[in-house]
Amino acid sequence: MQPETINRKLLTQAAAVALGLFPIGVLFGVVAQQNHWSWSDVLLLSMFGFSASGQFFYLKLANEQASLLSMFFVILMLNIRYVPMSLAAWNAADNGRRLLRLVLSHFISDESFAIEPRYGRLQLRATVRAIIYASWVLSTVCGVVAGRLLPAAWIGSFSQYLLFPATAILAILAVKRIDGAIAGNLQLGLAAKLVLMSACVAFSAATIHFLGKDAFWIPGIVGVCLILYLCHWGEERSNENHGVIQ
Repeated sequence: MQPETINRKLLTQAAAVALGLFPIGVLFGVVAQQNHWSWSDVLLLSMFGFSASGQFFYLKLANEQASLLSMFFVILMLNIRYVPMSLAAWNAADNGRRLLRLVLSHFISDESFAIEPRYGRLQLRATVRAIIYASWVLSTVCGVVAGRLLPAAWIGSFSQYLLFPATAILAILAVKRIDGAIAGNLQLGLAAKLVLMSACVAFSAATIHFLGKDAFWIPGIVGVCLILYLCHWGEERSNENHGVIQ
Protein backbone atom coordinates (compact mmCIF):
# COMPACT_ATOMS: atom_id res chain seq x y z
CA MET A 1 0.00 0.00 0.00
CA GLN A 2 1.35 3.41 -1.02
CA PRO A 3 2.23 5.96 1.72
CA GLU A 4 -0.33 8.41 0.33
CA THR A 5 -3.04 5.77 0.59
CA ILE A 6 -2.03 4.93 4.16
CA ASN A 7 -2.05 8.62 5.10
CA ARG A 8 -5.53 9.11 3.66
CA LYS A 9 -6.75 6.04 5.51
CA LEU A 10 -5.39 7.30 8.83
CA LEU A 11 -6.87 10.77 8.34
CA THR A 12 -10.22 9.23 7.40
CA GLN A 13 -10.14 7.16 10.58
CA ALA A 14 -9.30 10.26 12.61
CA ALA A 15 -12.23 12.13 11.05
CA ALA A 16 -14.56 9.20 11.81
CA VAL A 17 -13.42 9.12 15.43
CA ALA A 18 -13.85 12.89 15.72
CA LEU A 19 -17.38 12.55 14.35
CA GLY A 20 -18.14 9.79 16.86
CA LEU A 21 -16.87 11.86 19.78
CA PHE A 22 -18.74 14.99 18.72
CA PRO A 23 -22.01 14.04 20.48
CA ILE A 24 -20.11 13.45 23.73
CA GLY A 25 -18.62 16.93 23.51
CA VAL A 26 -22.07 18.37 22.84
CA LEU A 27 -23.37 16.53 25.90
CA PHE A 28 -20.57 17.99 28.03
CA GLY A 29 -21.36 21.49 26.76
CA VAL A 30 -25.04 21.04 27.55
CA VAL A 31 -24.28 19.81 31.09
CA ALA A 32 -21.85 22.70 31.62
CA GLN A 33 -24.42 25.22 30.38
CA GLN A 34 -27.01 23.80 32.80
CA ASN A 35 -24.46 24.43 35.55
CA HIS A 36 -24.21 28.08 34.44
CA TRP A 37 -20.93 27.82 32.54
CA SER A 38 -20.43 30.27 29.68
CA TRP A 39 -19.15 29.24 26.25
CA SER A 40 -15.82 30.94 26.97
CA ASP A 41 -15.42 28.94 30.20
CA VAL A 42 -16.06 25.70 28.32
CA LEU A 43 -13.75 26.75 25.49
CA LEU A 44 -10.83 27.38 27.85
CA LEU A 45 -11.44 24.20 29.82
CA SER A 46 -11.60 22.08 26.66
CA MET A 47 -8.50 23.71 25.20
CA PHE A 48 -6.28 23.45 28.28
CA GLY A 49 -7.92 20.53 30.08
CA PHE A 50 -8.40 18.32 27.02
CA SER A 51 -9.90 15.19 28.57
CA ALA A 52 -13.47 14.03 28.17
CA SER A 53 -13.67 11.99 31.37
CA GLY A 54 -11.57 14.52 33.28
CA GLN A 55 -13.82 17.40 32.26
CA PHE A 56 -16.99 15.56 33.29
CA PHE A 57 -15.40 14.74 36.64
CA TYR A 58 -14.32 18.34 37.05
CA LEU A 59 -17.92 19.51 36.60
CA LYS A 60 -19.13 16.98 39.14
CA LEU A 61 -16.50 17.87 41.72
CA ALA A 62 -17.01 21.59 41.18
CA ASN A 63 -20.75 21.20 41.82
CA GLU A 64 -19.92 19.34 45.03
CA GLN A 65 -17.63 22.25 46.02
CA ALA A 66 -14.60 20.00 46.33
CA SER A 67 -11.28 21.65 47.05
CA LEU A 68 -8.90 22.45 44.21
CA LEU A 69 -6.36 20.02 45.65
CA SER A 70 -8.91 17.21 45.68
CA MET A 71 -9.96 17.94 42.12
CA PHE A 72 -6.33 18.05 41.00
CA PHE A 73 -5.44 14.64 42.43
CA VAL A 74 -8.67 12.95 41.29
CA ILE A 75 -8.27 14.16 37.71
CA LEU A 76 -4.52 13.42 37.80
CA MET A 77 -5.17 9.81 38.78
CA LEU A 78 -7.92 9.58 36.18
CA ASN A 79 -5.63 10.75 33.37
CA ILE A 80 -2.25 9.45 34.54
CA ARG A 81 -2.36 6.91 31.71
CA TYR A 82 -1.52 9.67 29.24
CA VAL A 83 2.03 9.89 30.60
CA PRO A 84 3.09 6.37 29.52
CA MET A 85 0.99 6.72 26.37
CA SER A 86 2.88 9.88 25.40
CA LEU A 87 6.22 8.22 26.11
CA ALA A 88 5.25 5.16 24.09
CA ALA A 89 4.19 7.35 21.17
CA TRP A 90 7.59 9.04 20.96
CA ASN A 91 9.58 7.96 17.96
CA ALA A 92 13.33 7.61 17.68
CA ALA A 93 13.10 9.52 14.40
CA ASP A 94 11.81 12.56 16.31
CA ASN A 95 15.16 13.30 17.99
CA GLY A 96 15.92 16.99 18.04
CA ARG A 97 12.25 17.90 18.37
CA ARG A 98 11.82 17.37 22.08
CA LEU A 99 9.97 20.63 22.70
CA LEU A 100 7.54 19.89 19.89
CA ARG A 101 6.95 16.38 21.21
CA LEU A 102 6.32 17.80 24.67
CA VAL A 103 3.70 20.20 23.29
CA LEU A 104 2.05 17.47 21.22
CA SER A 105 1.76 15.30 24.33
CA HIS A 106 -1.04 17.61 25.47
CA PHE A 107 -3.11 16.62 22.44
CA ILE A 108 -2.86 12.87 22.79
CA SER A 109 -6.03 10.92 23.54
CA ASP A 110 -7.07 7.28 23.79
CA GLU A 111 -8.51 7.50 20.29
CA SER A 112 -5.49 9.15 18.65
CA PHE A 113 -3.15 6.69 20.37
CA ALA A 114 -5.13 3.82 18.84
CA ILE A 115 -5.05 5.32 15.35
CA GLU A 116 -1.74 7.07 14.83
CA PRO A 117 1.15 5.00 13.48
CA ARG A 118 3.82 4.18 16.02
CA TYR A 119 6.64 4.82 13.57
CA GLY A 120 4.90 7.26 11.28
CA ARG A 121 6.04 10.79 10.54
CA LEU A 122 5.63 13.30 13.34
CA GLN A 123 3.56 15.55 11.09
CA LEU A 124 1.06 12.78 10.38
CA ARG A 125 0.72 11.89 14.07
CA ALA A 126 0.27 15.56 14.93
CA THR A 127 -2.46 15.89 12.29
CA VAL A 128 -4.38 12.91 13.68
CA ARG A 129 -4.27 14.40 17.17
CA ALA A 130 -5.22 17.87 15.91
CA ILE A 131 -8.34 16.58 14.12
CA ILE A 132 -9.66 14.89 17.25
CA TYR A 133 -8.67 17.80 19.49
CA ALA A 134 -10.34 20.42 17.28
CA SER A 135 -13.52 18.37 17.02
CA TRP A 136 -13.72 17.98 20.80
CA VAL A 137 -13.20 21.67 21.52
CA LEU A 138 -15.74 22.71 18.88
CA SER A 139 -18.32 20.16 20.05
CA THR A 140 -18.21 21.32 23.68
CA VAL A 141 -18.80 24.95 22.65
CA CYS A 142 -21.64 23.83 20.37
CA GLY A 143 -23.11 22.03 23.38
CA VAL A 144 -23.26 25.27 25.35
CA VAL A 145 -25.08 26.96 22.46
CA ALA A 146 -27.46 23.99 22.13
CA GLY A 147 -28.15 24.06 25.86
CA ARG A 148 -29.33 27.64 25.55
CA LEU A 149 -31.49 27.09 22.47
CA LEU A 150 -33.09 23.68 23.04
CA PRO A 151 -35.94 23.10 25.53
CA ALA A 152 -34.90 21.29 28.69
CA ALA A 153 -37.38 18.48 27.98
CA TRP A 154 -35.68 17.73 24.66
CA ILE A 155 -32.26 17.67 26.26
CA GLY A 156 -33.38 15.19 28.93
CA SER A 157 -34.91 12.82 26.38
CA PHE A 158 -32.02 12.78 23.90
CA SER A 159 -28.96 13.02 26.16
CA GLN A 160 -28.85 9.28 26.88
CA TYR A 161 -28.46 8.48 23.18
CA LEU A 162 -25.50 10.82 22.71
CA LEU A 163 -23.22 8.31 24.45
CA PHE A 164 -23.72 5.56 21.86
CA PRO A 165 -21.50 6.88 19.02
CA ALA A 166 -18.45 7.23 21.26
CA THR A 167 -19.10 3.82 22.82
CA ALA A 168 -19.24 2.23 19.38
CA ILE A 169 -16.07 4.03 18.28
CA LEU A 170 -14.17 2.90 21.39
CA ALA A 171 -15.32 -0.69 20.87
CA ILE A 172 -14.08 -0.62 17.26
CA LEU A 173 -10.76 0.92 18.30
CA ALA A 174 -10.32 -1.71 21.01
CA VAL A 175 -10.77 -4.48 18.43
CA LYS A 176 -8.39 -2.68 16.07
CA ARG A 177 -5.78 -2.38 18.81
CA ILE A 178 -6.08 -6.04 19.73
CA ASP A 179 -5.75 -7.02 16.06
CA GLY A 180 -2.65 -4.85 15.79
CA ALA A 181 -1.13 -6.49 18.86
CA ILE A 182 -1.44 -9.98 17.37
CA ALA A 183 -0.99 -9.10 13.69
CA GLY A 184 2.64 -10.23 13.69
CA ASN A 185 1.79 -13.68 15.01
CA LEU A 186 1.71 -15.80 11.87
CA GLN A 187 0.60 -18.84 13.86
CA LEU A 188 -2.82 -17.28 14.43
CA GLY A 189 -5.31 -17.62 11.61
CA LEU A 190 -8.51 -15.63 11.26
CA ALA A 191 -10.54 -18.05 13.39
CA ALA A 192 -7.89 -18.04 16.12
CA LYS A 193 -7.81 -14.24 16.13
CA LEU A 194 -11.59 -14.09 16.47
CA VAL A 195 -11.45 -16.53 19.36
CA LEU A 196 -8.71 -14.47 21.01
CA MET A 197 -10.69 -11.24 20.63
CA SER A 198 -13.77 -12.98 22.00
CA ALA A 199 -11.73 -14.14 24.98
CA CYS A 200 -10.64 -10.54 25.67
CA VAL A 201 -14.24 -9.31 25.43
CA ALA A 202 -15.50 -12.16 27.64
CA PHE A 203 -12.85 -11.47 30.26
CA SER A 204 -13.72 -7.77 30.32
CA ALA A 205 -17.45 -8.55 30.59
CA ALA A 206 -16.76 -10.96 33.45
CA THR A 207 -14.75 -8.36 35.38
CA ILE A 208 -17.57 -5.84 34.93
CA HIS A 209 -20.10 -8.39 36.18
CA PHE A 210 -18.15 -9.50 39.25
CA LEU A 211 -16.32 -6.28 40.18
CA GLY A 212 -18.78 -3.63 38.99
CA LYS A 213 -18.38 -0.81 36.48
CA ASP A 214 -16.28 1.32 38.86
CA ALA A 215 -13.68 -1.30 39.82
CA PHE A 216 -13.21 -3.38 36.67
CA TRP A 217 -10.80 -1.04 34.85
CA ILE A 218 -7.41 -2.07 36.23
CA PRO A 219 -8.10 -5.85 36.55
CA GLY A 220 -9.72 -5.83 33.12
CA ILE A 221 -6.81 -4.06 31.43
CA VAL A 222 -4.22 -6.24 33.19
CA GLY A 223 -6.08 -9.41 32.23
CA VAL A 224 -6.47 -8.46 28.57
CA CYS A 225 -2.81 -7.41 28.35
CA LEU A 226 -1.80 -10.72 29.90
CA ILE A 227 -3.86 -12.68 27.37
CA LEU A 228 -2.30 -10.79 24.45
CA TYR A 229 1.19 -11.00 25.92
CA LEU A 230 1.01 -14.76 26.35
CA CYS A 231 -0.08 -15.22 22.75
CA HIS A 232 2.66 -12.94 21.40
CA TRP A 233 5.24 -14.45 23.75
CA GLY A 234 4.35 -17.89 22.45
CA GLU A 235 5.25 -16.72 18.93
CA GLU A 236 8.61 -15.34 20.09
CA ARG A 237 9.44 -18.53 21.95
CA SER A 238 8.59 -20.63 18.90
CA ASN A 239 10.77 -18.45 16.65
CA GLU A 240 13.61 -18.66 19.14
CA ASN A 241 13.41 -22.44 19.14
CA HIS A 242 13.71 -22.39 15.35
CA GLY A 243 16.75 -20.13 15.46
CA VAL A 244 14.95 -17.03 14.15
CA ILE A 245 15.82 -14.96 17.19
CA GLN A 246 19.46 -15.03 18.07
